[in-house]
Amino acid sequence: MSAAGIICEYNPFHEGHQFHIQQVREKTGADTVVALMNGDFVQRGEPAIVDKYIRTRMALEGGADMVFELPVRYGLSSAEDFARGGILALDSLSFIDFYCFGSEGAVQEQLELAGRCLAEEPELYKRQLGCYLREGFSFPAARERAYADCVELSQEEREQLFMPNNTLGIEYIKSAWRLGSPMKPVAIKREGMGYHEELTGQQEGQGFLSATAVRSQIWKGNFAGLSEGAVELLKKAPCFLCSEDFWQMCSFAIRDRWERLEDIKDLSGELANSFRKNWYEAVSLDDFANHCKTKNMTMARIKRCVFQTLLEIEKESGGEDSLPYIRLLGMRRRAAVNLKRVKKTKVLGRLARDMEELDKKGRDKLFQDIKAADLYRTAAMAVSGQRLPEEFRQPVILMD
Repeated sequence: MSAAGIICEYNPFHEGHQFHIQQVREKTGADTVVALMNGDFVQRGEPAIVDKYIRTRMALEGGADMVFELPVRYGLSSAEDFARGGILALDSLSFIDFYCFGSEGAVQEQLELAGRCLAEEPELYKRQLGCYLREGFSFPAARERAYADCVELSQEEREQLFMPNNTLGIEYIKSAWRLGSPMKPVAIKREGMGYHEELTGQQEGQGFLSATAVRSQIWKGNFAGLSEGAVELLKKAPCFLCSEDFWQMCSFAIRDRWERLEDIKDLSGELANSFRKNWYEAVSLDDFANHCKTKNMTMARIKRCVFQTLLEIEKESGGEDSLPYIRLLGMRRRAAVNLKRVKKTKVLGRLARDMEELDKKGRDKLFQDIKAADLYRTAAMAVSGQRLPEEFRQPVILMD
C-alpha cells in the first residue's frame, strides 16, 4: 500500500480541493490520501469559517481517506513553521510516501531547486537576505529577492516562482530536506482562480473558485464552488465565524499579557510595543491590525500574533524532530489498517483515554489544541445561541 499526504486548511472544502485529491490519486497511484488539516484556526491568522469536524466530514465525502489535525502551534504560524509542522507530522506517521501540494505555473524542478537552496542557505543568499531586511522589506519579500539574486531570476520569474501555493511548496521541500525525510514531493498544477482571488463577475468561465472567493460568497448566502454534499453540511452548521467574533477575547488576552507579550511566538519587541500603543483606541480586530501595520509587517503576521496571544502560543527553544502525538479527526474504515504502521508518534483517537499515554510535555502541547477548540466553541455558541459538544465528547468520524 502507498499513501499520499496533503497539508491543508479546507476553509471550507470546495470543488477545487476535490479535484486536487483526484489529481493526487492519479499522479501518485496512492491507495490512501491523508489530509493533514488545520484545526479551528488557520495559517493567515483567522478562525476557520466552520469547525474542524464539519470540515473533516466535507473532506472525507470529497475523497480523503483519513483526516488528522495539524497542531495549532504550527497551524497558526508563519509559512515556514506551518510547512515545517506539516512535514514533521506527515513524516511522524511513518506510512506516508508522498507529500502533495498545489503549484501555480512553476515546474517541480524549479520548486525543488529553490527548496534545497533555502534549506542550505549559501553565503550569497544569507548576505543578500540581510541587505534586504535592512532596507525594510518584510522577511518573505526579502527572502524572495535574496534567492532571485542567487540564481539570477528576473523580477517576472521571481514573482511567478513565489506565488502563494508555490511558496508553501518550496517551504515543504525545504523542511523535508532539512528533516531528511524519505517522502517524495509531488506538485499538482493549480486550476481555476488564484489563491486570494475574489469572484468579481459571473461564476461561468472562472474555473474552480478560490477558498477566499468561496468564503466571500458564503457570507452573501451563496454556495457557489461547492459540491452538493458540502453545501448540505454547511447548511447544518450552527453558524459561520469570522475574526471579529473573537475581538473581545483577543483584546482581553492582549491586556492580560501586557508585560509578557514578547514571549508570544511571533511577536517581536517592536510589534509588542505597537500592540501596547494601539490597543487603547482599537474598536475591532481589523482596526487594531490596521493601526499596527507597517511596511515590513504583513497583516497576516499581525493577526497571527493576535490569535497566538489569545491561545498563549509562546516561543520555544530548539525544535521537534517528531511529534509527541497526532490527532485523528476522521477516516474511512478501510484506511484503519494504516494506523498499525505508525511508528514515530502517538495517534489520539479517543482523546481522554489516549492522552494518558503522553508525557507532561506532550500533554502541555495538546492542551493548546484543546484550548483553541474550546475558545472556538465558546464563540460559536455565542453567535449561534446553541449548545455545542465539548472537545472530549467529539468522537472520531468514521465513514464506509
